[in-house]
Amino acid sequence: MRAAPDRLAASPSAIGLSALLLALAALVGACSDVEIPSAPGRGIYVQSSWSLVRQVVGHRVHVGKEQIECSKCHDFAGDAVGKVTPEACVECHEKESKLVHAQAEAEARFGAGTTSDCMSCHAFTVTSVAPSHAATGAPATPDPHAAPDARDCARCHLQQQGDTPAVRVHATNECVTCHKPHEQAKPASAPCTDCHGDQQTVHFTKDRTVNQICTTCHQSQHALAETARDTCADCHAKEQPVVPASALFSGGHTECVGCHQPHAFSKTQTVACRSCHEDVRVLGAPRVKAHEQCSSCHQPHDVKSSPERACQSCHRDKKPDHPVKGRVGTCVGCHDPHPPGGRTHTRAAACSSCHQTAQSDKAFHGGTDCKSCHTPHDFLRDSADRRACQSCHQKQLTLVSKLEGHRSCEGCHQGLPHRPAALAAGCGTCHQAAQKQVSRGHAECSSCHEPHAGTVGVACQSCHKTEHATAPAGHRDCKSCHQPHSGSTAAVSCAGCHAQEARSAHGKLQQGCNQCHRPHGPKGVAAPPACSTCHETKKLPGLHAEPKHQSCGTCHAGHGPTPGAARTACLSCHTAQKDHHPQAPNCASCHLFTATR
Repeated sequence: MRAAPDRLAASPSAIGLSALLLALAALVGACSDVEIPSAPGRGIYVQSSWSLVRQVVGHRVHVGKEQIECSKCHDFAGDAVGKVTPEACVECHEKESKLVHAQAEAEARFGAGTTSDCMSCHAFTVTSVAPSHAATGAPATPDPHAAPDARDCARCHLQQQGDTPAVRVHATNECVTCHKPHEQAKPASAPCTDCHGDQQTVHFTKDRTVNQICTTCHQSQHALAETARDTCADCHAKEQPVVPASALFSGGHTECVGCHQPHAFSKTQTVACRSCHEDVRVLGAPRVKAHEQCSSCHQPHDVKSSPERACQSCHRDKKPDHPVKGRVGTCVGCHDPHPPGGRTHTRAAACSSCHQTAQSDKAFHGGTDCKSCHTPHDFLRDSADRRACQSCHQKQLTLVSKLEGHRSCEGCHQGLPHRPAALAAGCGTCHQAAQKQVSRGHAECSSCHEPHAGTVGVACQSCHKTEHATAPAGHRDCKSCHQPHSGSTAAVSCAGCHAQEARSAHGKLQQGCNQCHRPHGPKGVAAPPACSTCHETKKLPGLHAEPKHQSCGTCHAGHGPTPGAARTACLSCHTAQKDHHPQAPNCASCHLFTATR
């Protein structure tokens, strides 16, 4: 057994002092007739510190009790007492030499391969040198009144030794109560249940010893118990059940033992959620039993991310598409699972609480409530989707279906869907030709046209009452003569309907029909003007000068033949003369009405 560094290294001559004294006594007895030198320098020099060292337990046992020669342990090369190496201990203590203890320090003192140094624990001098001091070459501090004891492990282990933490727990106990240092290659503790029989656990126990079970969490039996809390997350990052790193978070679930009792890890032994969250109100509780159980929505080890998906486990028929926050369908975006103020009703939050462009849920579309168009679980609407419009605008949708150019509401109503403007795009945007023709009185298209179907839904007489009232019966349909947008009659000729009249003498007048006829109003003057307007009576020839003949309509028809061509016109007044020259073709042959007859 090559052993670890020791506090004895600083005074190797003191360790071998007894051996030197014994050797010196033997030398004196053998050579009684030889003169003893009076000054140092001949034989083995024994330091004066032997008077103290001899009282230390190591020398009392080896020299005083067992009568072991000094040279058995010390190297007597030259004239000084040599140091003791671990190999010297092995010659007698082969079984104990298998102990591995403070190996790094032992190798630093005695070279590679040294597994331990017996004198780290077994004192042979009053000089106390901790292994860490020996490794760094720090000076030793002699203390004759406090010689090290093999059971005094605290000399080193009250401070951290490499990866081994300082002894904090069990520091007042005898170390050998648990550790059997010479029975194991590496010191192992006694079964924890020897002292902690009251602590029972079923956590990770299969095919494992008691100490293996305990050290799963208490990885150092001498560290404070609270350090075991840090092992939960490290272990369950890879062991079932695998717990995500997000299970612990600041301001909430900061450590596993907040919910799990140490040594009692089963689900039935976890701390109830309400023990911490007693004031939290839950949506729909107590009416909805599942909502009263926190675990219905929250996964204990993933409480922050799980609620958004938890709703679907019960509400499978709901497929929300809103709100969109990185992913679609987060029920808690509208339904606060833990309403403030103690409320537990199920009413969703107001749309305007997120859509703050709207001052309220009735701020858009002429005061229409958001939910009138957007259904809670089918919120998103494509601009071509008219389902929401039907509840209020079914009539208009039916009308536009008949006119392909008007089927897109956005074509005329800009600002849809939230801020629709009435006919924000003028009709002239599409109907440019008609817009150029329209008369001033017809400039407002909707005055005549139903805007969605484009049909003329207003009769002309609604504006042109006088004209309609004074028009002849055959002229009551305004469109027969007038172009609808400009009102012009240029494209229509009276001859189109009055062909026979157009062939008459008056029909051929340059001034046209309007010389005598007014198509309508004003009221009372729709009849043709007097003939004398054009035919001045005093200038008419022949019998026209006769006052009784000056009523033109008695003999003449506006568009009829010349009266002279037949007797009937004259006989209408001169009935007594019906037999007067009955053979005469006409009366005007004798009774002249013109300059020639």
